Amino acid sequence: MKGRIPCIKIEKILINVVFSLLALVFLTGCGQGLSDATKSQAKEVKQNLKVTQDFIESQKKKYDRLSASPDFSAMAEYASKEKWDTAFANAGATLTRARQVYDKGLKVTIKQNKPEGEAQALAQIKQVNSVIREAKNQATAPFKRVSRIKAAMAGAQAMQKSALASADTILSKVQGLEQGSVAKAKEKFPGSEAKIAARFAPFSKMADDTKTNTDIVKAQYKAHTAGKADYAAFVTAADAIEQAKKTLAIDGPKFEKDLDQLYQSYTKILEDMKVDYYVTIHRESWDERSDFYNPGIFVYNAQVSPAVFQALTQSNAESIANFTPGFSGMNMRVTPGLESAFKSLNLDLVKAWPDSRHNAATFYLESSRLNYFHKYLKEENGETSETGWEAVNASFYEQNLENLGMAILSKPYGEFEPDSQPAPPGMAYVGNPKYGEWKEDQRGNSFWSWYGRYAFFSHLFFFPPHYYSYGSWNRWNRDYRYKKPYYGQTQTGYTFGSRGTRMKQSPRYQNSTFSKTGGFKTASTSVRGRASGLRGGGPKSRGK
Repeated sequence: MKGRIPCIKIEKILINVVFSLLALVFLTGCGQGLSDATKSQAKEVKQNLKVTQDFIESQKKKYDRLSASPDFSAMAEYASKEKWDTAFANAGATLTRARQVYDKGLKVTIKQNKPEGEAQALAQIKQVNSVIREAKNQATAPFKRVSRIKAAMAGAQAMQKSALASADTILSKVQGLEQGSVAKAKEKFPGSEAKIAARFAPFSKMADDTKTNTDIVKAQYKAHTAGKADYAAFVTAADAIEQAKKTLAIDGPKFEKDLDQLYQSYTKILEDMKVDYYVTIHRESWDERSDFYNPGIFVYNAQVSPAVFQALTQSNAESIANFTPGFSGMNMRVTPGLESAFKSLNLDLVKAWPDSRHNAATFYLESSRLNYFHKYLKEENGETSETGWEAVNASFYEQNLENLGMAILSKPYGEFEPDSQPAPPGMAYVGNPKYGEWKEDQRGNSFWSWYGRYAFFSHLFFFPPHYYSYGSWNRWNRDYRYKKPYYGQTQTGYTFGSRGTRMKQSPRYQNSTFSKTGGFKTASTSVRGRASGLRGGGPKSRGK
């Protein structure tokens, strides 16, 4: 674009810009890297390694003094049997492992000092600190053991009483679960009996271990009254019971909540999907007659069609359109190839014009964005409802491009967790007598017949109504369930999903936003072909 600013002025401006950029780099510490907080934490980790080494050595000296004292004679048998003196060597080995994790991981990440390494550095800090804590625990274990054994010697009766009471609580609660909610669930869902038993197995083991430890506590307390107890065995058994009680208090309610899931049924079907396309256009105006650059910026935000979005973002032109001075006003020139796209923007070209002296302007693409949406049909215990448009991220949208009309989440009665592998709607319910039954057609072929409230699965996206055959269901159940998506592949293509023959015949699909907006034809404009032509514009980028 023609300008009246002498070359020397342009050079001065460029020199000033360069010095400004250099100053900015200097002030920001030569570019972006890891955050100061993360660097500070990493430095603390390095210091903690040295402090822990000193700590282990001090604990070893403390133990040497303790083991040499006359008071230690009562502990000598247990110390020898449990090899307490090896705790410090073990702690040292663990600390060496912590150093290796630091040297090979965190130290390298900190040295690289890249902003994208922030999450990795925080994870490595957490990992090293975890190993350091393990080393410290090993170094203090002998002293904790001494303390617990002394407590048993001085208060065996109270320790026994507490352990036996806790054992009664454990056995009572586990028995209550087994005879109550577990038995009820097995009777209600015989097909899931093995899964229920597997979930309950840790509690059965807890009860068995508690019985064993109870016997040890009783036997050693009896020996205590006779003056010949193994206090180490007594403490180990009593502490195991108390820990089991704490574990049951946390895991028991979680298990009962899991059992409650068995009585729930829900499906999430991808009914429709769309992408909204947005562009931000900047209008940069100035006075062409002035020796000084005095720009005015106005911002337009517009939602556009996929075609316009593609035209604008994939163009290599520096601007979309320009105003240039003319004898009777400003002349408009649109970049060749972008005429239709610019027209469809329908911009008020002189809106909020900043200065009456401004006689030139350029319009350019500043940025763009894509917003992704899904619409779902939800089934819960036989009742259906439709959602509005729900925003999803680009990755999730991309993952489900093939899944229109598919159940992307299914949780039948009698199952613990939902199956997140896409399948034809209702397929996860087939074979479950809660939803229907197998019948034979006139040719003797088995097909699934739904009970009334679930019959909608047959005609939801299918025209004419579709009934799952035993062979189709068996193949899905054997080869795909919990493993990978199932589209009913044939030699000629798919039966289900966005590209499936059943979907293409579906009136519901034909009326979907995905279909009406071009479906896969616009996918390359959205997720699969991200905007590649994003750029800044304006005369400043051309030396004005």
